Amino acid sequence: MPERFGDALRRSRHDAGKTLGDVAKLLGVSVVYVSDVERGNRRPFNNDRILKVARFVETDPAPLITAANVERGVIEYDISKGKPLAAAVVGDLVSGLARGGVTDDQLKKIRAILEDSD
Repeated sequence: MPERFGDALRRSRHDAGKTLGDVAKLLGVSVVYVSDVERGNRRPFNNDRILKVARFVETDPAPLITAANVERGVIEYDISKGKPLAAAVVGDLVSGLARGGVTDDQLKKIRAILEDSD
């Protein structure tokens, strides 16, 4: 199980030497709000905010996004920000998963392709 979002956020923030106030100012929110997110009393930030914080603390956003997705129980992906082919592929994958039409072997192949592209 991945690290809880709030714990990952706090660790990244501490590692970068940033305060709750620094992150709150960056996002235009209150210190209490950021503290609540870190303590798990509020839902994780949306992906745009996660990316902004990750750049600010100079860390890889992937673990933060993964932790947020797991806590939300939903994967956040704005298809309007991608290329038409990307939107179609994401839509097809989600549809396939929802109807049980994607096998573990197919998922392993997709994962291998994505890992090779890094």
